[in-house]
Amino acid sequence: MRESIKVKTNDYNFKFRVSSLIIKNNKVLLVDMDDSGFLCLPGGHVELGETTEEAVKRELLEETRKEVRIENYLGVVENYFINKYNKKMHEISFYYLMNFIDDDFDEVDFTLIENDKGHNIKLDFKWVDINNLDNFDIRPSFLRKIINNKLEFNHLIFNELEK
Repeated sequence: MRESIKVKTNDYNFKFRVSSLIIKNNKVLLVDMDDSGFLCLPGGHVELGETTEEAVKRELLEETRKEVRIENYLGVVENYFINKYNKKMHEISFYYLMNFIDDDFDEVDFTLIENDKGHNIKLDFKWVDINNLDNFDIRPSFLRKIINNKLEFNHLIFNELEK
């Protein structure tokens, strides 16, 4: 088993992640992890020795139990924020536009339990109409812009710590 790329210090936690944007019939697939109360894009940590493309495919297979294909690389985001444990976070995440290989995957909400290195995580997946994104707590907050545009953005920096 390879190690995820994460670093913890007294001041900051660092994570190297991948995120997937899956859109079907004007709905985007979002997930609430362990009843967090907010939605985010499916994805997870990159492991040492793994490319971001390998990581995003692996994470989606682990989380949805479905094979995916990458349609387009969207960009990378450097994100600085306070997490739910009140820790400063520095996160670098690669974003990919993706689709399920099995194209008959319906836009029906579903719940799965993922065993993530010995920890069970409840994943509540929701297909949200792109026109209704403002009715949901989606994090990080800049995701609305990415979801609505579906465009390559190359490199973005969001620093919520400077507010």
